[in-house]
Amino acid sequence: MRKTKKLTLSAVMTALGVVFLGIGSALEALDFAVSLFASVIMLFIYIEIGKPYTWLVLFSTALLSYIFFPASFVWLNYLLAFGLFPLLKAYIERLPRALWFPIKLVYINAVIWALVFLYEWIFGLPLFALDKLWLKMGAYVVINVGFFAYDVFLTLAVRIYLAKYRQKFIRLLK
Repeated sequence: MRKTKKLTLSAVMTALGVVFLGIGSALEALDFAVSLFASVIMLFIYIEIGKPYTWLVLFSTALLSYIFFPASFVWLNYLLAFGLFPLLKAYIERLPRALWFPIKLVYINAVIWALVFLYEWIFGLPLFALDKLWLKMGAYVVINVGFFAYDVFLTLAVRIYLAKYRQKFIRLLK
């Protein structure tokens, strides 16, 4: 694929990601869901175009989302958790299988604490509506379990794409 096609496809996928994140900023109940959908774009770009363009799409999507929707922090969730993980997943899964789970566990917990720090200490916003310890601990457990469900979702999405849809897209991308 020529560089102009790669750059054009990256721009289109960036625009699609910004649209998803814009929906999440308008409907704040969907901010994690749209970040998840925008992260699937990262898988497509990584598989079809390659690493440099994937990083370009990640940072440009987050930056444009921040510029267009500054009142919402969907861009931050996307940048730290959902957009970055598909890229790191590709690197993590090149390591021996026994290291996958501990590295992913450390990553998600680091992201949780980074988001808590950014939301509560830097931006002064409560991450949780109620300030109850048991509620925060429950949410912490649910986030960890949800993250591993997200990891399985990404794996299945890649398998389905490679098995069923890649040949159709390769014909379109030539």
